[in-house]
Amino acid sequence: MTQNHEPLRVPVPGERLLVVGHRGSAGTAPENTMASFTVAVEAGVDMVELDVRMTKDFHFVVMHDRRVDRTTNGKGNVWELTLQQMRFFDAGAWFSPRFQGERVPTLREVMDMLPAHVGLNIEVKTDGDPRSALALEESLMLIVREGRMSGRILISSFDHRHLARLHRLDPELRLGALYYPVRDLSKTPSRIARTVGASAFICSRTQLRRKFVDDAHTHNLFIGVYGVNSLPHLMNVHGFGVDAVVTDFPEKMVRALRQRRG
Repeated sequence: MTQNHEPLRVPVPGERLLVVGHRGSAGTAPENTMASFTVAVEAGVDMVELDVRMTKDFHFVVMHDRRVDRTTNGKGNVWELTLQQMRFFDAGAWFSPRFQGERVPTLREVMDMLPAHVGLNIEVKTDGDPRSALALEESLMLIVREGRMSGRILISSFDHRHLARLHRLDPELRLGALYYPVRDLSKTPSRIARTVGASAFICSRTQLRRKFVDDAHTHNLFIGVYGVNSLPHLMNVHGFGVDAVVTDFPEKMVRALRQRRG
């Protein structure tokens, strides 16, 4: 797909609500596959969200779980498998026979297929991988730079040490701190963001509090909420004044917001 690499204009906090396709369109297509990202783009999302892990031979693949068992017909931990091995796995048939033949994509492949008007939220998964600190940040930073779309990318993680290291390597990267309730219970969004160098704060729908939104916007932070999968969910978080909803059903959310604006 040809693209001109013009950066996505991300609205300032409070300007309008963005729709982010969770793992593409995970409610209607097999998560984290090209088919899922295509459905999300065609639905009119502002951004797609995906998860990345590093293979045994240091390639970033789009995979949420530590193991490939749930979403492919393969077995094993991602960090114990090579990219070539993962290429043989079917990543679509588990969801529906019509998606049989879908493969596990690489981060580069997704970056190349996204049109220039769609942003990308890369959630980095470091849990379980014994090599998680080994050149992970440097490799990711290089991929983002080589892809010439750094202005359209938000890198997020529950691993705040990873985010802090990324910020030290490249302070221009846009980072999103994911809220972890036990660890972050006494912390405000602005405190978390300041510690890791983030410009966005992300929490679940059930974790969302008015004080989070007020604190985030007071400190010019972008705030996103995931787990917004029904119209009542959407109306609820919209009333809080959040900046983005992350949803498994982007087509439904895009349609509802267009009707509301129209």
